[in-house]
Amino acid sequence: MKGFKPALILLGLLVFVASAALAQEKPAAEKSWFDMANCSFCKNLVKDTMLLKNMTWNHYDISNGVMAVTTVKPEYKAAYLEAMKAMEQVGEDMAAGKIQVQMCGHCENYGKLMMSDAKMEYVQTDVADIVLITSDKPEIVEMIKKFGQRNREELAKWETEKK
Repeated sequence: MKGFKPALILLGLLVFVASAALAQEKPAAEKSWFDMANCSFCKNLVKDTMLLKNMTWNHYDISNGVMAVTTVKPEYKAAYLEAMKAMEQVGEDMAAGKIQVQMCGHCENYGKLMMSDAKMEYVQTDVADIVLITSDKPEIVEMIKKFGQRNREELAKWETEKK
């Protein structure tokens, strides 16, 4: 996983569990928080149709931001790494002006955090990938925590709809 940019890695970590919720049509004025079908980043997570079902994702508020923790079953680790690499490429192509991207609400807001003073730190362990999104500035910490809370809310909706 060496060489991946932490900001792009988190995109994958935060969107993988929402695919079922995305099957419902949203009014044009209401952008989906997660959009596996149309988001240039997220759609890489559904290339292997079993990947999302074989990952877990949680995130937690910490004193100066949010910690996201993702686990992937060993037999899906290669598909996960492939999706992360593809998302990194989308980000590089977008930054170089080679492509225009379509983003879901989550990815759009994540981009805003990237453009702020939020610090993104990626830690890969044997059992999980961890991303810390932090700041020393109170207004940025508030943005980060709102982002984390919205993710928790959207993921809870997805879990309810799954049942």
